[in-house]
Amino acid sequence: MTTQLLQRSAIRDGYLDEPEVRTRPQIIWHARFSIIGIAVLIAAATWATSAFLPGTYSASSDVLVANTSTMASVDVVDGANGLATQFAQFASTSVVLTDAAAKAGMPVGDLATGTLVGTVGNTNIIRITVTADSSAAASSGALAVGQALVDQAKKTMSTAAEADPEQLKDLDKLLTQAKSDVVRLTESLADAKAGSPRAASINTSLNSAQQQVLALTLKRLDIVSQARRDAGGRGVTLSLLTAQPTAAKVAPRPLLYSTVALVVSLVIMTELAVLSERRRNPIGRRRRSNTSTAGL
Repeated sequence: MTTQLLQRSAIRDGYLDEPEVRTRPQIIWHARFSIIGIAVLIAAATWATSAFLPGTYSASSDVLVANTSTMASVDVVDGANGLATQFAQFASTSVVLTDAAAKAGMPVGDLATGTLVGTVGNTNIIRITVTADSSAAASSGALAVGQALVDQAKKTMSTAAEADPEQLKDLDKLLTQAKSDVVRLTESLADAKAGSPRAASINTSLNSAQQQVLALTLKRLDIVSQARRDAGGRGVTLSLLTAQPTAAKVAPRPLLYSTVALVVSLVIMTELAVLSERRRNPIGRRRRSNTSTAGL
């Protein structure tokens, strides 16, 4: 018992000349100037560096997809929303982007890389966002893609309104031949003796040729009408809502970057200060170790 008391007394006496163990708040308070100073320097360096980086600008244009069909209002809205999604995908095709690049006077590759197209929520509005290295390029690119989308959509729907020329060409050949047969058989019937077997045969062939002319004519009309229904039956129109897109700088953002750098630096410098103090003055660990040894 006496021996243990002497050992503990000796341990306590040994700490009299050692520095006091600081708590975490005390360590932070003692190193506050170093922590804040270094963090401010890092934040200032971040701001200075990002302020001189090349800027990136973004501009957007909106295109409205309208459905002028006579369907019920709910069906019209749903149809227009669905068409907006389809035309948004069409805006990213090479046909539209090539036309837009020519309008904006910029390379197709740069425009395609910096273009993002989508619908505004679940609506019938298509939003085209173009990112470029200058505000002028971003604005002109967004406007050009919007205009190209409207123009190419109209051209596509106009082309779809016309029937396949090759199909009509083949049909017209058959129709011309059938009409020629009708004329020839009509002349032959006039020369044939009435009531004769030859006249009866010619009359049968003439009726068949006339029916063929009628069938081919109806088929041609049906092909043309169907093509027009497919293209314009839903009354779809596209219109550009944004007359002149306004570009905004999206990167770099010196204030944001320096603020983040300041916060991160404060956290890191605080942890380093605490860790450095613990390594420099590990009295707490020795006391716990010696106390446990003395209690044995």
